[in-house]
Amino acid sequence: MAKRNSSAVHTVDLNLHPNEASDLLRVENERILDAHGWDRAFWTVLDDGAVENCVAVVGHARGGEEDEASWAIARPRFRVKRNKDATEDAEACARQGGWIYLVGSQYGGKSGPLEGRRAFLARFWEADLTGEVGAQKVEMQVAMNKFRLHRAVNDALAAFGPELLGPGLKVSKRFLAAKPDGVGKRGRGRVLKTDVPINVEGAAFDDEGAMLLGLRYPVTAEGNPIIAELMGAERSFEDRRAAPVARRFWVVGNVGSREEPVGFRALHRRGRELHAIVGSLDSVGKDSTLLEDHPEGGNAMCSHIRLKLSRAKDGGLVDAETVQTFDLPNVEGLAAASAGRFYYVTDEDDRVHIRLMRRETAQGARNRRTSAAGMVKAGAQ
Repeated sequence: MAKRNSSAVHTVDLNLHPNEASDLLRVENERILDAHGWDRAFWTVLDDGAVENCVAVVGHARGGEEDEASWAIARPRFRVKRNKDATEDAEACARQGGWIYLVGSQYGGKSGPLEGRRAFLARFWEADLTGEVGAQKVEMQVAMNKFRLHRAVNDALAAFGPELLGPGLKVSKRFLAAKPDGVGKRGRGRVLKTDVPINVEGAAFDDEGAMLLGLRYPVTAEGNPIIAELMGAERSFEDRRAAPVARRFWVVGNVGSREEPVGFRALHRRGRELHAIVGSLDSVGKDSTLLEDHPEGGNAMCSHIRLKLSRAKDGGLVDAETVQTFDLPNVEGLAAASAGRFYYVTDEDDRVHIRLMRRETAQGARNRRTSAAGMVKAGAQ
């Protein structure tokens, strides 16, 4: 795998409660930026609580330095239109047109069982926020899929997916044989003992409107991370019985190994490229049933990779380039700013903070040097 040097990253600690921050997505609504005096801002989601209460915006003061004083946090207020079931564990943000999508993990607690309140999609229209975040309530749509997404991905994996690092005896017993929480008989019937539990931690959309899901688990038998493509995910907001279709899978073949398997922690689309965070299959020291079955799944630190799915249009193996490596197991999201820099977010369980880290890309550095050289030349003239 092609690698780049792991360089120092600038760190800013921000007070955000609760502290389980997941993912970043650039704010594209200029009215939000203008109302707050920000030059850039990012949506983030928190995985501890109902999704309508777990969205935040992290914004940077126009002209400010890269320090705590220049960053601020705002919390939008939402009203839920329909499907008012309890939700929990929002893990990913993605943009489709003007919609901001929020994706639940579709998983369960560390020791199972699967939980219906984590099996959801939500969305809101970014342009509905017409000024300061939190100054008005805006509508959020929530669609509980009652394990239809789980079923769609599992059916496709069984039909044409890669060979998997399957669940061990403990995961099979606690996640698949046990009755899922929070759904009725039909929902429970969508989880089979022969399935694999699905843990979604990254999402993005492609040009065709298909939703790309970065799976933290399952991974391949070789320890490589998997991207699942879903068609029709948006239909669940019009028809609660609508089921998405998993059309194809991509496997990042040069990331991960049997000794150190890695799954996706975040996805971010930037033009024709897909950027991602990959890392361990679950957190060490939290009584994870998955790590009881597969202790090697807790070994990996996080990395930022980039790839192009167009290299395998119909799915299959793709290779990635490593952009940044971290001595951290808990990098939860990434997003590109317009200046050519990437921002990352991490969470720390023993403190109520998120950490924003900035690294300038090589292209951004070249652009900055070119701009500076042009200014010097103009001054000399």
